[in-house]
This record gives sequence, structure tokens and C-alpha cells, in this order.
Amino acid sequence: MKIIVCGAGQVGVNIARQLALENHDVTIVDQAPDLVRRVSDTLDAQAVVGHASHPDVLERAGIADADMLIAVTLTDEINMVACQVAHSLFDVPTKIARIRQKSYLDPMWANLFSRDNLPIDVIISPEMEVARAVARRLRIPGAMDMIPLADGAVTLLGVRCTEECPLLNTPLKQLTQLFPDL
Repeated sequence: MKIIVCGAGQVGVNIARQLALENHDVTIVDQAPDLVRRVSDTLDAQAVVGHASHPDVLERAGIADADMLIAVTLTDEINMVACQVAHSLFDVPTKIARIRQKSYLDPMWANLFSRDNLPIDVIISPEMEVARAVARRLRIPGAMDMIPLADGAVTLLGVRCTEECPLLNTPLKQLTQLFPDL
């Protein structure tokens, strides 16, 4: 896949690194020349200096052929506009944006990120993810992680098992009988 990553900060570079390791065609865009130079020196990725929401910059990055745009600059509004430009001008199939400002994420404004308004397919909110992770851990003490699947019908639990752990060698079908709180 051809993927454009907007933002060469820590998050953008780590995303680009992982995608490049998975053999994706990655281009990273940032307006800081030193960050772009570091990316081109250390990653198997193209790098473009420029403002991530400007159509001409995205075009230089190869967005016309992109399958995905991931906008993780430090500014929510740049991330949103980059996704809008990717959608409206270049018909990029998948747009992902980091949105940190709570007011944008308020359920009252949920329609903001619809296909007809700001077409962002996936919103990443680090603060919301941390809050959800803490809430999941509090629901089942001892669980290292909880991942809801199938719209909450099934939950995958991560637990640390020592040699004395009663979960060890227990058949899955008996877990809910023996441990009803799971």
C-alpha cells in the first residue's frame, strides 16, 4: 500500500517506521526540514518538506496514488484539513487523523466527522484511549488488557499467569463456570 504520513514527530516517525518494515510504500510530510532530513536518513521512506494540509505539498508526496493518509501532526486542524484535502481532491480511500481537542470529540458533534462533512475514517485520540484503557483495567482487576470484540459481545482479556495461576491448564469452556466474573 502507498501511505502518506503527515507529521514527522515521534508518533509519525514510529508509524512510518512500522509501515516501512511491513513493506508499505511510505512518504512522510512535515514542515520542519531537520525532521524530514532525519526521516530520510534513517527510514526506508520518502520525505517531503511542506505544510501537510496544502494540496500541492500532498501532491508532491504522491497522494494521487495513495491508499491511505495518516495525519498525526501536532495540530488537530491541520490533521482535519489534510484528511479533507485527501478526500475531496485526491479521493484517498482511507483517512486517519489524530484529534486531541476534547471539544471536537464531544458526542454532541459526532456528525462533524461524517463522510459528508469532515471525512475521517478513523480518529485517534491518545487521551481518550488512555481513559478507556484505565476504565477497562478497573472493570476486571488483574487483567493487563481488555479488548472488546464484536461490538462488545466478546472480550479478549490479557492476564499475567504465574505457575500458581488458577487459569493455567483450565479448558476455555470451563473458565466462565469456574470464574464467573471473567
